Amino acid sequence: MADIETGLYENTVGLAERFAEVAATDPIAATMMLSGFVFVTLSAGTFGALVAGAVVSELRRLLPSPRAPPQQAR
Repeated sequence: MADIETGLYENTVGLAERFAEVAATDPIAATMMLSGFVFVTLSAGTFGALVAGAVVSELRRLLPSPRAPPQQAR
């Protein structure tokens, strides 16, 4: 298990170093990488907010509401 964690850590750090190396070569490459990061972050954040809203909406529907109209006697 430690080998998997070590390999995952090394690959993640290596990927970050590689991105930094590519971004440092050219200002256009850095701008492209930054804009890609912004687009991905905004879209993932929007999707996460929508999913969280849907989950909260479903949980509220399951809970009893004190504002429910009283049932009429027959």
